[in-house]
Amino acid sequence: MDIPESSRIVYLDQNAWIELSRVREGRKSSCDKKLLETIMQASNNGTAFFPMSLIHLSELPNPASPWRKELLSLMIEISKYYTFTPCWFILRELEIKNLILREFDIPPINVRSYFVGKGFSHLIGKNPTIKSESTDPETLKKVNQELQNALNDPEEFLFLAQKIFKDSTRGLITDVQKYEDIRERLSKIKDNRCRRKAFLWANIFSTILPQLYAFLNEMNLPLSLTEKIFGNYDADVFLSKLPTALCEFMLMFQRDQQSNRPIQVNDSYDIWHLTLAIPYSDIVVTEKMWTTIAKNTKLDKICNTLILSSIDDLRDYL
Repeated sequence: MDIPESSRIVYLDQNAWIELSRVREGRKSSCDKKLLETIMQASNNGTAFFPMSLIHLSELPNPASPWRKELLSLMIEISKYYTFTPCWFILRELEIKNLILREFDIPPINVRSYFVGKGFSHLIGKNPTIKSESTDPETLKKVNQELQNALNDPEEFLFLAQKIFKDSTRGLITDVQKYEDIRERLSKIKDNRCRRKAFLWANIFSTILPQLYAFLNEMNLPLSLTEKIFGNYDADVFLSKLPTALCEFMLMFQRDQQSNRPIQVNDSYDIWHLTLAIPYSDIVVTEKMWTTIAKNTKLDKICNTLILSSIDDLRDYL
């Protein structure tokens, strides 16, 4: 990532992008032309970066929508082809590796440097390559380099980005039911502190511990080192060293505590975005519900991230 340390990374949720697009089109919006100009100026002079993501593009209006092209054009113009990685699990793997490195006073990996990149390859989280056993290795290497250059060419980026569309309701109904089942089981634990602790440790043991064991084994280190890494077995202290896990677990748990609110299909997308954005952005603009949850659980303080519930609030920080 070639973003200067002095520059701020700003995450805008889909609603914020839509409001900015409405301003440029002269339609009614919650912000105004002056704020759009301020954001443009910050993007142009490099004092702030506004990356977009694969989920942003997949949530664009249906290809038949007349303002899809205008919204996409604005996102590309402001983002300057910078994108968030969709691979939250890679960031989490790096955070887990850092747990081990710190035990040996080895400088940790700069996880933030993996967070934002430029071009279509970073947008989709991989570098597509052509494989062939019958082609000369040097020729194949040149072909794959040309492929990478093409994928990250601005004109090709726009062409490929226009093709991304996904009905956000498809394939997520099963997930919603799964989360509703988890919420139902947790509701049987009447004490809120016990319920929270049970939820956090269940997720730590199911998602973090297997990876930790795998990395210790990979480094030929004893599994008993986990006892030292876990410290006094305080879930909050442990998760404070794994910000993506902390954000995911806390957002999910607090969302589930809103028993009168049915779990929404798009919750998974929101949590996915914020699990990446809150730990490694400087400013996050998201929906009021997620802002309230993040502040009530002190995720903004722990991750040192300014979290706003309205694009209009951004004008005071650029």
